[in-house]
Amino acid sequence: MDLEEGVVDRRRLVILLLVMAFVIAGCAGAEGSAGPVGPEGPQGLPGPAGRDGAAGPAGPAGADGVSFQPPQYVGSEACAECHQETVDVFMGSGHPHQLTPVVDGQAPEYPFSELDGPPEGFTWDEISYVVGGYNWKARFVDNEGYLITGGEEATTQYNLENPDLDLGDDWVAYHPGQEQAYDCGSCHTTGYSPEGNQDGMPGMVGTFAFPGVQCEGCHGPGSLHVNNPASIRPIIDRDAEACTSCHTRGDIGPVSASEGFIQHQDEYQDLFPGKHAVLDCVSCHDPHTGVVQLAAAGVATTRVGCENCHFAEAANDDGGVHDRIAVDCLGCHMPHLIQSAVGAPEQFTGDLRTHAVAIDPEQIEQFVETSDGLVSVPQISLSFACRSCHNPDGFGPEVTDEELQAVARGYHVPPVEEVAPVEGEAAGAN
Repeated sequence: MDLEEGVVDRRRLVILLLVMAFVIAGCAGAEGSAGPVGPEGPQGLPGPAGRDGAAGPAGPAGADGVSFQPPQYVGSEACAECHQETVDVFMGSGHPHQLTPVVDGQAPEYPFSELDGPPEGFTWDEISYVVGGYNWKARFVDNEGYLITGGEEATTQYNLENPDLDLGDDWVAYHPGQEQAYDCGSCHTTGYSPEGNQDGMPGMVGTFAFPGVQCEGCHGPGSLHVNNPASIRPIIDRDAEACTSCHTRGDIGPVSASEGFIQHQDEYQDLFPGKHAVLDCVSCHDPHTGVVQLAAAGVATTRVGCENCHFAEAANDDGGVHDRIAVDCLGCHMPHLIQSAVGAPEQFTGDLRTHAVAIDPEQIEQFVETSDGLVSVPQISLSFACRSCHNPDGFGPEVTDEELQAVARGYHVPPVEEVAPVEGEAAGAN
């Protein structure tokens, strides 16, 4: 077959294929209707995240939420509407009188106490507040909020009369010549905040809801309780920590002393080293009363007596002169070791009792020199346990250290009675 015949054969083949394609297409039927949908297949893998689009317009404001009004301080007068008797008793204690405003230029009034006017050179119109003034001492705040200190020779602190020591009712110096802002509001006021200045007075550090330690000073702001007393209770905290936030000065540690006494110590710090630290303050003290008003009424100043727990010691003492002159537990175990306003070092007597309680019959001196300065030993020494009476001006005769120790050792230990052996039996026989 030559080349020309091969080309003719290929052309015939192409034509034949085209004719067959047209014939097949002409014979195909019309497209039928769609069949039923099959089951959904498995979810495929997610594609890559796209870029964030532009923020849309803000939506409409939502409905208002439930409003909340925090509790507010309402004052002791509001408490008295339901608790009149308790408030009346409480107002006779020292707490409400830690800081007292001077109103209309009139001298404040206190239970069981009376002030001898403002410092020399001042009138009551020039005094904004009195600090203290109940039983021990009073200091005065001027109309700028500064404690009045006066010049180098000024006497601006008034010590109230102490008939037990035959001291007081006099004026003494208080940081003379120095400017002293009043920064004691955290313990002397109710609802205290360290921010700002009360009444706009530059020397008054912080603000407060009420002067003095009122009901809400311990029970918290009372507006919610006042409005719904059945549902909302006030704070009732019986733990000692509720008291020690004010009745402790600084961190609990060595108890510093000067001028023959612990100075202005706030009770708990000298109680803490002993076993009574496990007690809550309210175990012995009713927080609504004060020792001063109970003593003035001639009733027990604590809820329980020492003999309630220490019955064995109460039943066993030396049985001598101390019984006949009615020396009680407090006289020896809670002597006046602290000076708040006045004290007589030569008589080993300040104007506040210690809570140290335990007596060490081997310890004569109360204070020792340490790296922290002059500090009190944790127990009561015989100087204060005994020599508040046994001094040249005291009720008891002067005695030597050895004589004190001889009595103090085993003071509450009952004597051992010797038992004679039964006749005819050897001692120690079974």
